[in-house]
Amino acid sequence: MFTIPDPQDMYNESDVEQKFVFPLLTSPLPIGLGLSSSYIQTKANIRRFQIGKGKESKLYYPDYLIVVAGLPLAVIEVKGPGEDLIEAFREARLYANELNGLFSSGYNPVQFVVSINASQLFWGRYDQAEPSHKIDIAQLSSYSDSFVQLQNALSKNAVEVAYEQYIKSLSHLEYKKPRRLLGGLSVQNEEIGTNKFGATIAADFAHIFNPTTREDRAFIAHNGYIPSRRRERYVDPIDRVIRASRPISEVHSTAIDDTGNPKEVLSQFKELKPLEHQVLLLVGSVGSGKSTFVDYLYEVALPRDVINASVWIRVNMNPAPISKNEIYDWLRDQITQGCQAAYPEVDFDDISIIQNVFSVEVNKYKKGIGKLLESDPQAYSAKLAETVERALNDKQVSAIAHTRYCSTERGKLLVIVLDNCDKRTRDEQLLMFQAAQWVQKEFRGLVILPLREETFDSNRDKPPLDTALKDLVFRIEAPLFQNLLIKRVQLALNEIGKSMPNTLSYELANGFRVEYPANDMAFYLTSILKSIFEHDRYIRSMIVGLSARNMRRAMEIFLEFCTSGHIPEDQIFRIRSSEGKHTLPLHLVTRVLLRMTRRYYDNDFSYLKNIFAANWKDERPTYFGRLMILRWLFARISEFGPSREKGFFSISTLKQELSPLGLELKVIEREVEALLKALCIVSEDLRTENLGDDDLIRIAPAGIVHLDMLNNIDYLGAVAEDTYFDDENIARSIARRIGDPSKHYTRRTSLQNAKDLVTYLEKMRSEQGALSERFLEISTFNSLTDLTICHEVIESSERASLTGPWVDAVDKYPIGSQAEGIVINTVPFGAFIELQPGLTGLLHRAQYPNSGGNGWNPMVGDRLIVKIHDIDNIKQRITFNFVNPLIDHEA
Repeated sequence: MFTIPDPQDMYNESDVEQKFVFPLLTSPLPIGLGLSSSYIQTKANIRRFQIGKGKESKLYYPDYLIVVAGLPLAVIEVKGPGEDLIEAFREARLYANELNGLFSSGYNPVQFVVSINASQLFWGRYDQAEPSHKIDIAQLSSYSDSFVQLQNALSKNAVEVAYEQYIKSLSHLEYKKPRRLLGGLSVQNEEIGTNKFGATIAADFAHIFNPTTREDRAFIAHNGYIPSRRRERYVDPIDRVIRASRPISEVHSTAIDDTGNPKEVLSQFKELKPLEHQVLLLVGSVGSGKSTFVDYLYEVALPRDVINASVWIRVNMNPAPISKNEIYDWLRDQITQGCQAAYPEVDFDDISIIQNVFSVEVNKYKKGIGKLLESDPQAYSAKLAETVERALNDKQVSAIAHTRYCSTERGKLLVIVLDNCDKRTRDEQLLMFQAAQWVQKEFRGLVILPLREETFDSNRDKPPLDTALKDLVFRIEAPLFQNLLIKRVQLALNEIGKSMPNTLSYELANGFRVEYPANDMAFYLTSILKSIFEHDRYIRSMIVGLSARNMRRAMEIFLEFCTSGHIPEDQIFRIRSSEGKHTLPLHLVTRVLLRMTRRYYDNDFSYLKNIFAANWKDERPTYFGRLMILRWLFARISEFGPSREKGFFSISTLKQELSPLGLELKVIEREVEALLKALCIVSEDLRTENLGDDDLIRIAPAGIVHLDMLNNIDYLGAVAEDTYFDDENIARSIARRIGDPSKHYTRRTSLQNAKDLVTYLEKMRSEQGALSERFLEISTFNSLTDLTICHEVIESSERASLTGPWVDAVDKYPIGSQAEGIVINTVPFGAFIELQPGLTGLLHRAQYPNSGGNGWNPMVGDRLIVKIHDIDNIKQRITFNFVNPLIDHEA
């Protein structure tokens, strides 16, 4: 808790700053001002101004600025013990005036000036020559009127109110979103349904692409398991990005070199007795195949004598309660049910079986109280029934009895697999590990627990994970997506081909050969697969990045791709006529991933989020929050954060860096949560909401994919549909283009929408960037929001879309230049002038010259010099100003 230091303990200016001023600013009310450290800009990066006149002129910058979302509100100058505060106040006031002078006339955001030394605090308004308040430090307390007045002016609440009032004083703009200008909700949210082939695939082959039952998983383990081999991992760029983003802790676990031949795990099963009362951890990312690996281990990899000498119970932890008071009873029930399911031929309701299950309890009765009742058979049986009923109703006794009957008494090892723990938050996963430890102690068997790698790496040295034996901790890596996809598709094709004698085949770009039957369904599935690998650099990378090594999620994306109604009938016809050899065009494949089942792009219903999303309800909407957060984190992906884990940094640090650049704290918090839910960033404890300033976050592969999408014209064109604009003309232009079904998905519409979006964003970027440059010596705003890559992709798309003379028209005929042309047609509103064959523009009649009252009347064939007024090579339009006619002397 902050207390006012004794002035005698402050020997220089640094002491005053560190022992008094900064704690005063940041300590909560009522003992301090309660300012967030994100609101305090230190002199290390405060811009210098020339203040004073004549001989007193000098470069100056204060010790602190109070800045809310890029808006400076107060200047603070700190001096050493005994130094002149009147002069310090004067200098700070001059600085405040210089800073206010950079804003529009009549707008003065910096309202207060403070000067402090070891014994006094002076403060007042920027436009007062003398401080209005002079406070002795010794008198500062939460009970003093002078301190309360200071809090009313500069506390956290006060500066936030001042910020809001300043923003509201600016002109209020109305924001329009193109998609919402198209009509009512039914139009805006229109879905296009599924295509007939895709819908059938999703229904008929769900057991292959998304196996859920024990039988389906066993089928995949035997016929479709794809091993993850160390030498095949992280070959392509997206794989290396994923590798760089994952935590490293192999020294604390044993990496499985080849999950197809997991000798590291198999060696542990050579002797079963030592595995009793142990926990085996499988560490890996969500969807990396931990459960499938256990399936493969049981169905294929382990020798049959080991399987015959063990009893396996699979417990799905998805519905498990997360309360310590409930989890243990729930597990007891699951173990009991698992034991009964392991022996379907045994009738566990039969009284003879029940007595065998509870043989220990029954024998204890017979040797004890039962001896006294042998002479009364009726009482003996009644008491025995009570004993058995009591054992049945006691969950702990019942679970232990069932495991004893099903494994121990049969000389078998009990193996309890706790599946799907990795889908939970860190704290819930740690509770699951505690539950696993409890099962380990209570039951005579081996517990297999899949655990998410982030949880293990961040908590391996803390209870309860610090008790895990390294020899029984194994790290599993996800298989390559392309290998998994090809295998699953081949399984589906094999099923289709069971009734088809004729088969076809082709070789994918990566060398894999796919065989498929001569059937329309097979043609469609084969073509989809071929399209993904034909555009491997873009599409596979996109799917892998968005799924972040979660193969379950990757397969979900693939199935949604297959079912999308965006694959039109003409493409399906081409697939059928080419017998599956047709490749869908890249822009169509991208469209499917962007829009899924929606006609119009909607950030809320797409795997690819709008990186330029703005909220019109904010006091000052910004389009760059998500982009700045992702780029800031990406720049630190290889740096060690406070937890010594690469790439993980606190939200408070993020706020301190981005708030001065114009982002409100609530905007940062909201966009961090949105990016967490979109899997673009990940928190250390795996939560996706209600994070605090001390929580650590890191960019995830999906976030890197979103940064890469800035180089995709289809992405830019799509997100323009779901972006707010304060320029209604731009919003309506985009709405007109996408409202015409015949033009909505054309390359020109995507290009024009992308161009409108990026041009508008540059305007907004220029306005917001100027804010932080007013008071920061070095502002990172421009680098964090740089749109060069967007301009480059637009320019390259423009060049690719042009033909004939329009290809280099802008370079050959820049605006303002003059050129010779010939009149090729006249109309009531002007004349069409040809500069060269195929390059024609309009000279409006308003540009015709008048000479002595006699108007110039162009005739076809007239030659003249014109000035280029405007040129748009995409729309293939050019307009002119008249310069002078050319006289044909030979005539």
